[in-house]
Amino acid sequence: MNRFYVDAETDGLYGRFLSVAALVTDGNGRELDRFYTALRIDCSDVRSEWLKRNVLPHLSHALSFVSTEEELLDRFWEFWMKHREESDCIANVPYPVETRLFTACVKKDVTAREFLGPFPLYDLCTLLATRGYGADPDVAALSGLGLTPHDAMDDVRMMAAVWEKLMESDRISE
Repeated sequence: MNRFYVDAETDGLYGRFLSVAALVTDGNGRELDRFYTALRIDCSDVRSEWLKRNVLPHLSHALSFVSTEEELLDRFWEFWMKHREESDCIANVPYPVETRLFTACVKKDVTAREFLGPFPLYDLCTLLATRGYGADPDVAALSGLGLTPHDAMDDVRMMAAVWEKLMESDRISE
């Protein structure tokens, strides 16, 4: 089974989607496909000061850009549908952001999409908690990759590295 890692950035936890990244790997952790799309936005259009400091500096790293949130959702859904049959879906603390992402995509056509969201949606944070890493583990440090938190593509790469380490053993050597 492949793994579909997803991370989205939003303007506040319940605000509009600004970027989405996904990384698809095979059972050995080898990258098969990736997606990283962001909205073209002006800093003055963003409400969250935290987002301005921590996320906006990284949006320029996206692989492609769109003009509307609708287009971002459509492109992501198309990528998800390409991989959903053969992939487990994994996010890090998926509520509320990634769960809202899939909900927003499904709501665009509930009749056709009602049963096409991820089931189950695995949570890296919960898995880490069950292995003794506490409620808010530092995924960036655990990954050992030296990547940037809050860059959505770096977030999915770190998530994939940690998930793969956890699947190999009970503990990650820190």
